[in-house]
Amino acid sequence: MKDLPKVFANPIDKDIKNNRSFTYGKLEEEAKERNETEVLKKIDSIFKREGNVYSIDCLITFENNMGKYTIIGKTNNNLVTKTEKLIPIREIYDIELA
Repeated sequence: MKDLPKVFANPIDKDIKNNRSFTYGKLEEEAKERNETEVLKKIDSIFKREGNVYSIDCLITFENNMGKYTIIGKTNNNLVTKTEKLIPIREIYDIELA
């Protein structure tokens, strides 16, 4: 063991913070883009359909999830569900009939 050469190593005399700028990435679906005019057109077309008397079953897509709701009304900023829940239109990414 005495015949091995000595290894040169620079001393570390400062704080190392390189992990703060390192990020992890993974493959995901492309980020959804919200098109407000398209969402408003779809909502208007759903309410203008013939035969809508009281309630409309719809699939509503939000940024992170999707749900089935029974819509009974619309205000300027919200959709009203049968369970009296208000769904803000600005949070809707897509809406379609169920």
